Amino acid sequence: MKNKSNPFLLTKRVCIKLTMAMVLISPTAFAAPGLTEIYEMAAAHDAKLAQARATFEASQHAKEIAKSPLLPQINATANYVKNDSSVSSASVTSRTLAVELSQSLYRRDNWTRYDQAEFQLKKAQYDLKLAEQDMIVRVADGYFKVLLAQEDMALAQAKTEADKTQWERANASAEVGLASKTDVLQAKSTYDLSKSQLILAQNNLDVAYEELVKLTGRPVESLKVIRLNVDLPKQALDMARWEQLALDHNLQVRQVAEMANIASKEVETQKSGHWVSVDFKAQYSNLAYTDFNAVFPGQYDDRNNLSMGIYATVPLYSGGGTSARVAQARSNYKAATEGLRDAKEGARINARIQVRNVLRGMELVEANRAAVISNDAFLEAAEEGYKVGLKNLLEVLTARTNRFQARRNLAESLHNVVLSRLRLEAAVGQLNGDSLSEFERVLSNPSNPLIPSM
Repeated sequence: MKNKSNPFLLTKRVCIKLTMAMVLISPTAFAAPGLTEIYEMAAAHDAKLAQARATFEASQHAKEIAKSPLLPQINATANYVKNDSSVSSASVTSRTLAVELSQSLYRRDNWTRYDQAEFQLKKAQYDLKLAEQDMIVRVADGYFKVLLAQEDMALAQAKTEADKTQWERANASAEVGLASKTDVLQAKSTYDLSKSQLILAQNNLDVAYEELVKLTGRPVESLKVIRLNVDLPKQALDMARWEQLALDHNLQVRQVAEMANIASKEVETQKSGHWVSVDFKAQYSNLAYTDFNAVFPGQYDDRNNLSMGIYATVPLYSGGGTSARVAQARSNYKAATEGLRDAKEGARINARIQVRNVLRGMELVEANRAAVISNDAFLEAAEEGYKVGLKNLLEVLTARTNRFQARRNLAESLHNVVLSRLRLEAAVGQLNGDSLSEFERVLSNPSNPLIPSM
């Protein structure tokens, strides 16, 4: 049976043509996700962030654990003992119930460990915030890798089509004697190279999408893009101000500072091995006997006992272990302070680097925009010159390659400016989900979204 007589196939063809027509008429009919939407997907799915959250939740219990030795400790004990002896008077069954209460009155190590738990909780908070910032940067980096791969793919497609057309023209011109065989071979080699670059661009796009899927947990077919003529939001970039912000608010600096505080308290904890410990203890017990043959009066009388007292312990000598642990803790504290100094220097330099990246990036954007304009003009002039014999085919092909490369460079420079801006905010501890909203406004739906092969 012919397909034309199959009404199902006819309906299917009509639906396909209507869908294609709708896309051509309204390319933005299907809104693509932007930075904030991808961020929300990743925040709900990313394994590294989920791991950081779970670690923070575990750290919240450390303070309660450290506080417990400061509070009363109550224990209950019970035993039931049956003694069967060859001496009848020694055979007896006893039952004991006891409750013991102990309260630390002075143990220096318990208080210093409680202070350490405070610092550990603060460090855990900074760990979580750092994980959140890292996820935002990874989301933005993955997002723009896809956009750049899309740009590479679009340019590779356009170049392949243009080179194919140029090869066909060279063939046609050679047939009428207006072009040499060398021109044909040159155009063919350029076209073949473009096809290989197109395959590579398609693979890179697929890989970029897969990396984004790992963050979001769901497939993404297209993304909002940054138009090449868009104006990015302006930002004040005073070097000294950003340096100071990094020193005051950088999350890694704060994290390492809490580590130094923990190490400082560890010195106090180990020094407590030289200090006296004072505890209050009280115990109530009930002792009862059964199945006995008493020889002496009162030998197996039931009894209740209540005892309480204050106990002091003074360490005199522990084989030098306490002094060694104090020395070790002091060395660890020195290492932590050096780590804090390194973190401050790194934060300050990173802020300076990111400020320069943004400044130079904006300059590069303007330079690349000028390069796009000049290369467009040069390609047009080269094609016109080739038609009248003033330019050879190699010059036309070179001009076209330069034109595509200029557009690709402009797209990459725009993406890098946004990433540098986000990294700058991360350097001063101000990067959060709202930071992406500022750049969401400069994104727009793609006019011809590229869908990766599955």
